[in-house]
Amino acid sequence: MADGSSDPSSGSRTRWCSIPEKLQLHGAMLALQFGYAGFHVVSRAALNMGITKLVFLVYRNIIAFLILLPFAYFIEKKERPPFNLNFLLQFFLLALVGITANQGFYLLGLENTSPTFASAIQNSNRRSEAKQKSRCSAILTKEVCF
Repeated sequence: MADGSSDPSSGSRTRWCSIPEKLQLHGAMLALQFGYAGFHVVSRAALNMGITKLVFLVYRNIIAFLILLPFAYFIEKKERPPFNLNFLLQFFLLALVGITANQGFYLLGLENTSPTFASAIQNSNRRSEAKQKSRCSAILTKEVCF
C-alpha cells in the first residue's frame, strides 16, 4: 500500500505509535548521545571519588548484564543458538577482549582528561574509522582491479 498503512496481507511491519519512523530514529539517536554524555560525567565522578578502574568495570558490566538479560532471553529465545561450552567460551573471550579491554582503556584515558574531551574523541573516532574503511576499500579495489 502506498499510503504507509499496515495491511497484514502486504507483509509490512505494524507501527507501534503514530510518530513517524524517521523521527523515532532521530529521537533514539539523541537519547543515546545524552546517555553517552551522562556516562562520561558519571564515570569521571566515580574516578574522582577514588573507585578503582577495575572495580568500576566489573560493576558496570554486572549492571548491564542484569538489565539486558531478561530482554535477551525472552525476545531472542527462538533465534539464539543452544548454550554449549564452546559457545560460552567464545562469548567470554569476546567480552573480555572486546568490551572489557575497550572500557579499561577508555577509563584510563578519562582519568587523564575531561568528560567533554572523551565525548568529542569518541565521536571523532567513529568518523575517522568510517573514512579509513572507505580508503582501505578504495585502495584494495585499485590493487585488485589493476
